[in-house]
Amino acid sequence: MKAIFVAGGTGGHVYPALEVAREVKKEGGEIHWIGRDNSLEKQISAKEGFSFKPIRSKGFRNKKLIEKISSIYYLFSSLIISIYILKKIKPDFIFCCGGYITLGPGIASFILRIPLFIHEQNSVAGTANKILATFTKKTFAGFPSSFPDNKKIKFVGNPVRQEIISSEKLVIKDTSNKEFCLLVLGGSQGSEQLNSIVMKALTIINDLKDWKITHQSGSFDKQRLENFYSQANADYTVEPFIEDMGKAYLNADLVVARAGAMTISELIITCKPSILLPLPWATDNHQFLNAKYLHDLGSAEIVISQEENALDLANLLSELNKNEEKRLSMSNSAKLGYPPQVAKNIFNQINESLEQQTK
Repeated sequence: MKAIFVAGGTGGHVYPALEVAREVKKEGGEIHWIGRDNSLEKQISAKEGFSFKPIRSKGFRNKKLIEKISSIYYLFSSLIISIYILKKIKPDFIFCCGGYITLGPGIASFILRIPLFIHEQNSVAGTANKILATFTKKTFAGFPSSFPDNKKIKFVGNPVRQEIISSEKLVIKDTSNKEFCLLVLGGSQGSEQLNSIVMKALTIINDLKDWKITHQSGSFDKQRLENFYSQANADYTVEPFIEDMGKAYLNADLVVARAGAMTISELIITCKPSILLPLPWATDNHQFLNAKYLHDLGSAEIVISQEENALDLANLLSELNKNEEKRLSMSNSAKLGYPPQVAKNIFNQINESLEQQTK
């Protein structure tokens, strides 16, 4: 089996595609990846032993006229290059995970009559996936609300990185340690605002005795957070990027985070109670809708991400610190979020579709 995977832009697009690609490779499949040059997906392809083909793309939503013209040029350019790549590789199927970079290869697959499968990570489908959904053999959705009901749409959840769900990390937390372990995840966008709200909330609480705080600061805010925590006499670790997320989730009693699709998925897989501050300027308000999915399950609280809401955050932190029973209830609710073994399920459904096509 030959497969082409197309994903790029952010880890939220790349990592779900990677997990499905790993399932294909496990079964002896040959993986080719189309993405941006000098990118995360290129690094991952080299590490995983995938063939990599670079193309260029530009978004066109909410852009000025000259930028839209440039985007159309890049789209046609990527379409021509993609047709050449697909004719040369002759894949059995193409799997796209959103982002404008998928449009050229996705349309090329339709022109060449190669089965196309797409996956949407967010609760609101992005522009590229809305366009490609008209051409797909099957569309996989990370949330029930990602697309309108349709026989081609399958709600499966989001594949989560093996590094997080590996068996040695999915063990019960040692509750003999009486410290309250708080994990704060700033995310790649808007972390400075979230960090400010968290600091203000912790200042209101004041007494951080028996708290252990692990804070992913983002690229530019490490020093400010370290100064704050040292003055608060807190037991803390601040890192711009947490390498071992599996361990970080394992040790956490509660997570404070943005509400990107992959964060939501990781909270579901690791069954962690959370307080979510959706990114206010996320496209189509999708982070709020992502967060609402967990809130409706009963596994998350939502605080609107504004500094004047620091008191709300402080009150929730204090309550959940003291109420272990509620945290356990929230944790149990998270288990209801997704069907199990998402990446394997996607691969099995792709296989079934391809087998039906050959009958």
